[in-house]
Amino acid sequence: MAAPYTASGNPIADSAGSSSLMRAEFVLVQAGFTTLSTEFFLVVFDDFNTAGSRSFVAPFAGTIEKVDWVIDAGNSGADTDVTLEIQGNLVGFPGDLTQAAADTAGNVETVNPNSTRTVAVGDRVEVLTDGVGSGVMPGSVMVHILRV
Repeated sequence: MAAPYTASGNPIADSAGSSSLMRAEFVLVQAGFTTLSTEFFLVVFDDFNTAGSRSFVAPFAGTIEKVDWVIDAGNSGADTDVTLEIQGNLVGFPGDLTQAAADTAGNVETVNPNSTRTVAVGDRVEVLTDGVGSGVMPGSVMVHILRV
């Protein structure tokens, strides 16, 4: 693998002249890792106001630390809720993941699960929407999992 380079085209190296340390850090940044070995999974919905679900398979064991939900269009009619399940078991939140009927595009909801949040390698993690609002409301849910 070629060493990473600065904007001026010079190789990046540590004080001993080796680029191996910087190369490892560069790869981590490019792979989408965040601090404390937390990885995120982006689940995209064309319309949260159509009841349904999307799933992904956990590639490693860990704990769901945080869930972010953003909408790309406003909600109307009624509140729309999102829930998470691991292997069919409801993930517990201290509150709801709700986009209120009057929420506008760009609104972000964030919760930290407080029960049933441990995933094993190969577990199905499912994001479900009740679809009770009106109007097309695209957006995404980001599930942050801390590796164990």
